[in-house]
Amino acid sequence: EPHDNEAYAVFDVDITAYPEGDGMWDLAIDSCKQRFKAFVGTDYESSSLDIFALYPTPESWAQNDREVVCAVYDMETNKLVGSVQGRGL
Repeated sequence: EPHDNEAYAVFDVDITAYPEGDGMWDLAIDSCKQRFKAFVGTDYESSSLDIFALYPTPESWAQNDREVVCAVYDMETNKLVGSVQGRGL
């Protein structure tokens, strides 16, 4: 089925304290970018796809949430058809 986005990585952050300001967002996005090429088959900067991340909030961190979920979507908001894994988009 056509879909808006596709999760491509799920991992726990390996830090001891919740970062201040935009630190968690920066960590999540940077970590997702590092995993992007291995999944999509091209580097992030050359891709027609963009990424977003779900990551712990200060409140969920206090409840032991450490999980980041990375997902890709088409920058022109076209639906994705099938998996983008290895397609080099």
